[in-house]
Amino acid sequence: MKRILSIIMLIVAVACSSTDDIDLNAQTVDGGKTLVVYYSFTNNVRTIVGELSKQISADVVEVEPAEEGLDYAANNYEIGSSLIAAIREHPNDAASYPAIKPVSVDFSRYDNVIVAAPLWWSQMAAPMQSFLFKFGKELSGKKIGLIVSSSSTGISAVVGDAKRLIVGGQFVEPNLWIRSSQVKNAADMISKWLVQTGFNKSENSAETMRIKVSDGTKSVTFELNATSAAKSLYSMLPMEVAVENYGGNEKIFYPTQTVAHGSDCIEGDCPVGTLALFSPWGNVVMYYGAASRYSGLYILGHAIDGTQKIKDLTGTIKVEAVGTTGITEINAREEQRGFTVYTLDGRRVVAEADSLTGLPSGVYVVNGKKQVVR
Repeated sequence: MKRILSIIMLIVAVACSSTDDIDLNAQTVDGGKTLVVYYSFTNNVRTIVGELSKQISADVVEVEPAEEGLDYAANNYEIGSSLIAAIREHPNDAASYPAIKPVSVDFSRYDNVIVAAPLWWSQMAAPMQSFLFKFGKELSGKKIGLIVSSSSTGISAVVGDAKRLIVGGQFVEPNLWIRSSQVKNAADMISKWLVQTGFNKSENSAETMRIKVSDGTKSVTFELNATSAAKSLYSMLPMEVAVENYGGNEKIFYPTQTVAHGSDCIEGDCPVGTLALFSPWGNVVMYYGAASRYSGLYILGHAIDGTQKIKDLTGTIKVEAVGTTGITEINAREEQRGFTVYTLDGRRVVAEADSLTGLPSGVYVVNGKKQVVR
């Protein structure tokens, strides 16, 4: 028996008790560009995936142990600990991995795969490791996102398991770590993570991330690249920070949060107009004079307007996103009458309203600002 859920049916399943059984035997995942595969024992991951399914369009597969009714938590997780130990001792032996119920998926349909699993004894839960051991080769070359649930233990070993089992996977960063105590805040955490990783974009989205830096009289517009660091900075906007002079060829500012960066980041020469992250210090650099490549200096994008004004930026600057939502109908007259609500791809939902009541759960642009509706 296999349980393969569509997005709508997953939301229904989350609303039901854990004893409810939804069986779509003989069905296979069909359609879509993003696949979410998850395993859940305590229902934390199931809840997280339920929230995820409200914010993106994806197909969902639940991994289930072949042997039903096992209490992995009994006797201080004795069964789970033994399963993890067996995998650690012989990670290349198929016999080390516990059996899971059959799953039939045409992985060629998907460009993106999000893996969601709990942590067991610092490692990825054994049933999910079984799934990835069996299908990891078919995920090679795909964009891989990782969501991990744990009580408090760090997730680095789980990330290691995923990369060992999905050789050639294009892992995006940051990974999303949701502690058990944070599950109630999963919607907000997921929303930010989707922006950081780019999973929030529709299949046909040609969205370009652009930001404007202004001190009130002078402004510069930058176009960002698609690296994890650029997405991380973009997710923090808007912000107001102090701009500083440095080195005779650059202006710098320190973001309000730490900019996350991964292995996809780009080091290289920085011509005039380059926007970069100097990761050792955590500051963002705007170059009005050329600079050479430097270790830990990651290129975020380049100026497309106002390059010559970088040198003259002073005092407090506002850094904000511009021209990225696809919204073309907002104007001051509309905003005075009430709410203007759009989906992230620019489709108007509500033109005039005094409340967001009744909107489906998701992330919207309300009067030009992102807002989560639960």
